[in-house]
Amino acid sequence: MLPSYTVRESPKAKHLSLKISVAGSLEVVVPKGYDRTTIPAILERKQRWIDRVTQQIETRHALIGLERSDQLPQHLCLQAIGQTWQVDYCPTALPRVRAVEQPDLKLTLFGQITDQTACKNALRSWVTDKAQKHLLPWLRTISQELELPFASASIRGQKTRWGSCSSRQTISVNCKLLFLPSELVRYVLIHELCHTVHLNHSAAFWALVAQKEPNYQQLDAGLRDARYHVPLWLES
Repeated sequence: MLPSYTVRESPKAKHLSLKISVAGSLEVVVPKGYDRTTIPAILERKQRWIDRVTQQIETRHALIGLERSDQLPQHLCLQAIGQTWQVDYCPTALPRVRAVEQPDLKLTLFGQITDQTACKNALRSWVTDKAQKHLLPWLRTISQELELPFASASIRGQKTRWGSCSSRQTISVNCKLLFLPSELVRYVLIHELCHTVHLNHSAAFWALVAQKEPNYQQLDAGLRDARYHVPLWLES
C-alpha cells in the first residue's frame, strides 16, 4: 500500500525528488508540467527507502523525547538558554491571540485560543522575540571573544538553514536554535562568524573553524539530527 503524499511543483526542480519532513509526511517535488500519473509507480519502487527513513524519524523522536504531534504545546523547552516555559491558554474576548510572560517561567496565551493557527502565530512571534533577546547578544559576545567582527545580524525562521552569512557580513540566525542544546548553538554561531572571513566551505574555511572550535567535527555531526529538537508545531 502506497503512503499518503502531497505534490509540489517547483520551477527550480529538474527532476522528481522525495522529501520526508520531521513529522514524517512525504512530499513529492516535481518540475513544472511533470506527468503526475507516473508518481505512484515511482513511490512503489522507493517504498523500502520511504519505510526506512520514516522508521529512522520515529526512532529519533523517541530518543529525543519529542512527540510526533503539531498540536499546541503545554511546555516550551528552550535548551539553548536553559529555560522551560509552562504554556497556559486563557480564552478571552480579544479578537486576536496575545502571548504574555508571567512570573516563574509561565507563558499565557490570551484571546481566541480555539484558533490553533492564531495561537501558533503568537507562539512563533514570542519565540522570535526571545531569540532576538538571547541569540543576537550571544553572537556579539562570541564575535568579540574570537575577534571575528560582523556588520549586522537578524533573526529569521529558515526552514532548512540554522544560519547564513552574506557577502556584506550580515548574519541571519534561525530562531529555532533556541530549542537546540547550547553547545550546538554556539557552534552554529562560530560557523557563521567564520563565513565573514571565508564565504564558502573551502579548506581555508574549515581550518579557521578548527582554530576557533577544535571540536567542530563532532558538533557538525550533531547538527544532522538537530532538527528533531524543534517542536512540530513550529515547523507546521
